Amino acid sequence: MLIKDFLQLEAVVPELGGSTPEQVLTEVCRPLAVRTGFTVERLLEPLLARERLGSTGIGDGVALPHAKVEGVPVLAAAFGRSRQGIDFGSIDSRPATFFFALVAPANGHGAHLNALARISRVFKSAAFREALLAAEGAAELYRLITDEDGK
Repeated sequence: MLIKDFLQLEAVVPELGGSTPEQVLTEVCRPLAVRTGFTVERLLEPLLARERLGSTGIGDGVALPHAKVEGVPVLAAAFGRSRQGIDFGSIDSRPATFFFALVAPANGHGAHLNALARISRVFKSAAFREALLAAEGAAELYRLITDEDGK
């Protein structure tokens, strides 16, 4: 499984405007709603519920909000960047800059775990994260992500 299998260019938000976790998650839910046919609110609630269990901010400016959602037809992702950073309760106490949101079918067995592992691997590189910060627009962000994933 490659990231391009569940992330589409249309689901890349190059400049998130929100300043709170809920605002940022709402923004990344918009393209997820288009992809899944669900409302933003229907996708937002499970993501917020997952965050209440513990932050998905994995450190180094990266957050991986994710949830299994009953009735979601496919594994789908959205990526958003907040250059100013958001306090997301990350394990390293630093603001999150990159948000890779993932929703998965409730009956899916392991595909979302494989996707999370793949995303985590790609975002380990400091040089890659710096390139994402400097990127201009959704197309360049998408290209960087898919190129890095293909290495």
